[in-house]
Amino acid sequence: MSSAIRFPQHDGARAERNRRDAGAYHHLEGDLRDLVNMGRIAADLAHDADGEPPLCEKRNLALFAVYHLREMLLRFEMKYDDGAWRVGSTEGATGSG
Repeated sequence: MSSAIRFPQHDGARAERNRRDAGAYHHLEGDLRDLVNMGRIAADLAHDADGEPPLCEKRNLALFAVYHLREMLLRFEMKYDDGAWRVGSTEGATGSG
């Protein structure tokens, strides 16, 4: 039996880390979906406003969407850098849109 395959022993610390990571990704999903949706809105509005006069509603909406997306991305980056999606954190539990 010297050629038998040995399976790794159950690693409790690894299982706990995987559980925490799964929870963090679950909390991250709402913010991620908000960012993706705002990116789509901003791109659509910017495309529709292309060539419009400087003072028109389409152009203003496009600019608003682009700047709002920028703010969302900055908040997202701060949450990521601060580890706000760790298990037990309530800050990242909902979307930010």
